[in-house]
Amino acid sequence: MTDWLKTCARRAIGPLGFGLAAVLSHTPAMAQATGAHPVLQAEQNDVATLPPIGPHWFIPSATDYTYQIFDMDKGRMLGTLPASMLANIAISPDHKVIYVADTMYSRVDHGTRQDLLQVYDAKTLALTKEIELPPRALAVYKKQDLDVSSDGRWAYIFDMSPATAVTLVDLSKGAVARTVDIPGCALIFPWKSGGFSSLCGDGSLTNVGVNDGSQPTITHTKPFFDANNDPVFEQGLVDHKSGKALFISYTGKVYNVTLGQNPTIDATWSLQKAAGLPQAGTGVQELAWRPGGQQPFAWNTATGHLFVLMHSGNHWTHKTAGTELWEFDPAQQVLLRRIDLPSPAKGVAVSPDKASLVYVTGDHDGPITVIDAATGQVSRTVEARVGGMSIVPDM
Repeated sequence: MTDWLKTCARRAIGPLGFGLAAVLSHTPAMAQATGAHPVLQAEQNDVATLPPIGPHWFIPSATDYTYQIFDMDKGRMLGTLPASMLANIAISPDHKVIYVADTMYSRVDHGTRQDLLQVYDAKTLALTKEIELPPRALAVYKKQDLDVSSDGRWAYIFDMSPATAVTLVDLSKGAVARTVDIPGCALIFPWKSGGFSSLCGDGSLTNVGVNDGSQPTITHTKPFFDANNDPVFEQGLVDHKSGKALFISYTGKVYNVTLGQNPTIDATWSLQKAAGLPQAGTGVQELAWRPGGQQPFAWNTATGHLFVLMHSGNHWTHKTAGTELWEFDPAQQVLLRRIDLPSPAKGVAVSPDKASLVYVTGDHDGPITVIDAATGQVSRTVEARVGGMSIVPDM
């Protein structure tokens, strides 16, 4: 019997170099024949830790109800965070914590509702705390629905229940401080310090000075864009360190704004004119190059360069995926480069450093195209089923 087992073992080596032989070597018969005694190693449990958040981390929303964390220097996934399609995510300024605002029901799609700000350790991705919230706005992921003040003290969470408001969470205490009503306005664009602004339906800004969280100061600007005929995208861009913002309209007008209790709004300029083309108009039959997508803009504040997904289309095609990526210098109001994309893209993000990488997400749930901003060439493609919306860390 022993000779027969040895013969079978010699003939049963699988394509990976092991097979029946590996199994038989641990059977009592084989152990007795060879005189070997199998040694069983005790399984060791451990918790993996991530390296510190780096400038080339990229965190997109994924189609499997997670946020996926990528190191794009290596093109590999580091981990995931659970989140529904209604969740929003933000990174603390010190990079030690990742916040997820989410909503869940006791019976999945109905029952008792819970709105929570979940606090995750950025090294272990362990859930360390949950803070109960008032009813938040339920919509697909937008990073303008959740943000953190530049000093890390306040989390700002956009609410709609059904009136619009912003919840102030004191992160040092781990508790809600108060809710500020912003009727007719929406979303969060943090200042350099002390508060945030929200876009309003009449084309203006509401500005909320947080103070100590007890009694906010609220001011309003005059309308500065045409909310009926040429509204700005909800995906406005903010430099947290300077409090400067870029709001871009459906026709490609750019509004440079310095946020604060009394914002400064500069004269507009045109994406198309910066490219040497006529300004796009509001005619429904007027064909022109226009911005579009789910997250059509990215701003590298280290270089000052603005990246915009552009497509050829009529007015009101602002959700159409981009076929080209245009790179601008907003300070000089000039187009620097037009980059042909390998496939239509609905989302773009850019790393915060000078040696920047641009991340472009496809029109049909992936892949991720990584472009070297120095050359405009594709440096790698990462296969992943991700959406068009994402965040990168501030550095």
